Amino acid sequence: SVFDVAQTEGKELPTLAAELTGNVEQYPDFFAALEKTSPFAVGFDELTGSIKGRCNYEERKIIINEGMSELQNIKTAIHEIAHATLHDTAIDAPERPDRRTREVQAESIAYTVCQHYGLDTSDYSFGYVAGWSSGRELAELKTSLETIRATAAEIINTIDGHFAELQKEREAAKEQEAEAQTQPDLT
Repeated sequence: SVFDVAQTEGKELPTLAAELTGNVEQYPDFFAALEKTSPFAVGFDELTGSIKGRCNYEERKIIINEGMSELQNIKTAIHEIAHATLHDTAIDAPERPDRRTREVQAESIAYTVCQHYGLDTSDYSFGYVAGWSSGRELAELKTSLETIRATAAEIINTIDGHFAELQKEREAAKEQEAEAQTQPDLT
């Protein structure tokens, strides 16, 4: 039997976010660190439909949909970086996971990395992972857990290194600017 939701009783069903909203502290440096972390070039362009990002293996480019929030941009970039890191093998290679597994891995990594930095993407990520993993056996999902953990840790370490570099460069530039302002003008 099939029922319309209006014919049912019980707790209100949770709604899944179609897009994350919100800003991210130190967004320019954080996004720049992501760009340096990515094995592919990262750029923005208008994507059609509900597509947030795309990983183009042939052109070695990641495209993020224009006009989204900072939080959605960060989460999407990490998702696509996960694809570029894990899934850049020949389309017919036997070691390449199927599409459902690739999507679960990429979104789980994005969620894990974002959580590490205090960015809550659960409103989006939980529904995404649930949709791509439905009908899967627990054993299939468990085989991806170590891949997810290891890749998330690798991405976090790389982001941290690039972010620290960017912060150091920014501090050095501020110091040079301050010195230049305190030097007398000899002209």
